[in-house]
Amino acid sequence: MNHSIDPLAGLRVAVTIDDQFQWTGIPFPAGHGPKSVSQAMIEAFANHNVPEVYAFNSTAPTEDDPGILKILDDWCAAGHHVGNHTHQHISLNWIDADTYLGDVDKSEKILSPWLEQAPSRYFRYAFAMEGDTLEKTRQVQTHLTRTGYLSSPVTLWFYDAQFAVAYQRALALADLDVQNWLEDTLVRTAIAQVREQASAAARALGRSPAHILLIHGTTIAGMTVDRILAELARLGVQFITSEEAMRDPANAIGSPLTTRQFRNSTQKWAEFAGVEVNDTPPAVLAEVEEKAVLEGQSWNEVLGNATVEWARRIPFTPCPADFH
Repeated sequence: MNHSIDPLAGLRVAVTIDDQFQWTGIPFPAGHGPKSVSQAMIEAFANHNVPEVYAFNSTAPTEDDPGILKILDDWCAAGHHVGNHTHQHISLNWIDADTYLGDVDKSEKILSPWLEQAPSRYFRYAFAMEGDTLEKTRQVQTHLTRTGYLSSPVTLWFYDAQFAVAYQRALALADLDVQNWLEDTLVRTAIAQVREQASAAARALGRSPAHILLIHGTTIAGMTVDRILAELARLGVQFITSEEAMRDPANAIGSPLTTRQFRNSTQKWAEFAGVEVNDTPPAVLAEVEEKAVLEGQSWNEVLGNATVEWARRIPFTPCPADFH
């Protein structure tokens, strides 16, 4: 394997989107919302010939605003697809498998008009957490198999969700300098993270697999997705469908590592193979948290408030250490 070649050159990547509705307890900033972000992404995908993007949305936010489901009509009309991502977006680590599967089925009932339009039935675990025990994972996978779902892994991500809270603070403060800094930094971070994780996957597997990239449906992602895709394309990334990516055994079978930690599939393969994934998560996140500071609006505080809201719907005890 020639390590002097940029890992991005010729890299095959299927793009996917998570959480177009965000999560209950974390609303969009004023003047922004699922429709505007989704439209920005549809336009960016058209600009860069990104085909048939699957959106994985937890559906609990539709209880308060069922009208947001209408964005899925435009999404599918543009040639993109919808998958299942549970209803409440609670980690499988934090609840029993039966409760988790009930949440999967609840989302299925809400999303069925759009799920039925997709060429494949894909499911994505909330937080990419597949369970803290092999027994629990197997129980969920058995149910997915019986109901016709394939598990769509994430092999590349760039921690864009961690930028979203800082960006919302900058919007609230009308701080244009910080908004611009966050946008520019996210674009640079995205390219660096995709490059490093692609390199780690090739070292762990001994070949360069097809990849599945996650981008969240946040306001800052909507503002930067066109720039990110343009730079990836310039560097030689080839955008493919999820179906093509899922033909790669690395994605269809998944990693052999069971862990409760917040890791994508590449990170799991790397840990299994003893391969280091440098600067992942990126050190710049500490600097991001220091921008546009507002009391009670740190990433940890916002996520903590959201989990309190979730626990009112499904009793559970979150484990913050899972994200380390």
